[in-house]
Amino acid sequence: MTETGPNWPIDETFPEPIVETRRSVSLVWLIPLVAALIGGWLALRAISAQGPTITITFDNAEGLEAGQTKIKYKNVEVGQVETIKLSEDLSDVIATAKLVKGSEPYLTESTRFWVVRARVAAGEVYGLETLFSGAFIALDPVPKGKASRKFIALKKPPIVTTGAPGRQFILRTPTLQSLDVGSPVYYHQIRVGQVVGYDLDEEGQEVNVKIFVDAPHHQRVRKNTRFWDAGGLGVSVTTAGVDIKAESFISLMIGGVAFETPTSLEASEPAEDGDIFRLYPNQQATMERTYTKKEYYILYFDGSVRGLAPGAPVELRGMKVGQVMDIRLEFHSQDGEFRVPVLIEVEPDRIDMVGGPPANGNKTLEKLVEKGLRAQLKTANLLTGQLLVDLVFLSDAPPAKILHSGRYAQLPTVPTPLEEITGKLAGMLDRIEKLPIEEIADNLRDTVQGTSQLVNSQQFSEAARSLKEVTRESQALMHTMNRDITPSLSKTLEQVRSTLATVEQGLERNSPFQQQLNALLQELTTASRSIRLLADYLERHPEALLRGK
Repeated sequence: MTETGPNWPIDETFPEPIVETRRSVSLVWLIPLVAALIGGWLALRAISAQGPTITITFDNAEGLEAGQTKIKYKNVEVGQVETIKLSEDLSDVIATAKLVKGSEPYLTESTRFWVVRARVAAGEVYGLETLFSGAFIALDPVPKGKASRKFIALKKPPIVTTGAPGRQFILRTPTLQSLDVGSPVYYHQIRVGQVVGYDLDEEGQEVNVKIFVDAPHHQRVRKNTRFWDAGGLGVSVTTAGVDIKAESFISLMIGGVAFETPTSLEASEPAEDGDIFRLYPNQQATMERTYTKKEYYILYFDGSVRGLAPGAPVELRGMKVGQVMDIRLEFHSQDGEFRVPVLIEVEPDRIDMVGGPPANGNKTLEKLVEKGLRAQLKTANLLTGQLLVDLVFLSDAPPAKILHSGRYAQLPTVPTPLEEITGKLAGMLDRIEKLPIEEIADNLRDTVQGTSQLVNSQQFSEAARSLKEVTRESQALMHTMNRDITPSLSKTLEQVRSTLATVEQGLERNSPFQQQLNALLQELTTASRSIRLLADYLERHPEALLRGK
């Protein structure tokens, strides 16, 4: 025993400690492990909740702010611009944006972006809400196509977005005329669509005008529907007076397209999306029937063709069967003469075959040429001097056939009636000059007794025969003029007299038409000036539409 006090005994021996090793994990380490798991789960959740990151290239950053500008679709926020920077060559602005999750399937090469601002275009006002909320980027998603994350923004908002109810059609025309993007499309003077774009065809010969007709009016477009340019002011003088046509004031200022389906016995199917139609210059041109089968022939004329131009009609019995396509001048060095080749286009379907099987165009034409069919130039208008090609039947025409030596078959031609008359008069004058008139007069003055000898002389007999022939040709010439020239000239003069009387009546100083025309021009001038001032003011102050001037 040991003592701890002065009187206690001291024990110099110590107990040995017992060391035990624990194999279980301490509860202290569970806390950071759970925290790490929760943090990782939150990070994965945050990453999985984020949408795709895209880049949009703009030509300038007007109205865009990093961290502020929203991306919207149908006024629903689907993303936001995060950063804005210049491109390496400083020509463009590149904006990086983050979209919401689930937008990946709609980001394709056809997806479009553009900046929405307040603007006035085609007689309408767009983007007024941006006057208070600021500009934003609009999205037009297109699910079909190859996926993409880089886009180039449109400089102008598209007229029609993807999924808009309606159908798109293509109109082909030689020139764009007065149309532009946003020009209205009318049906019975009701606006049912608009022009959404235009470009040249592959050959560069015609313009393809793309239009969009809103639902449900797109169902009114059929396979046989006719479209025409409704822009501008159409004025025509008829026997009933002066007719002025215009679809609307907007189409008068910015152009437009109108369409109508003609009434026929055959039912027409509805037009499909992307169908191609011909754009006619005016409504009157749509009434003419169109034909797909065309045949080309070449005509050679030796005389003057002044007044004949491409587009001049080719007529048969007063009915149009084709038109002139091209005119040239050729010099043949072998004989030293000039010839004028004229290329014509004939539509054989304009002639209905009755009482027989369908005719073969070439064989039928060859038979007609054998019966006297010839091509001849005739005056179409005495006031303007315009000519046309007339296919006439001449019973006394010399035999001729269609020549197939060149690229185009050659039809035989005959001189114009005026050229025939001129040639006959020249021949008559030549024969008169050859008569021995002086010698006959001398013999008559010498002696009366020699009259019988003179009458029996060979020279007098030849002169008498020549005079008889000249008299016969003069009678034939007068008959030709009375038959061909005089009726046509009388009819033309009567038409000119009636037209001039109508125009003179309409253009009198105090006539109703003169007063209405002056009033219309004054109103158009005033309206144009007002619209120009309004458009200029709204372009500088678009907020005036809501707040006032």
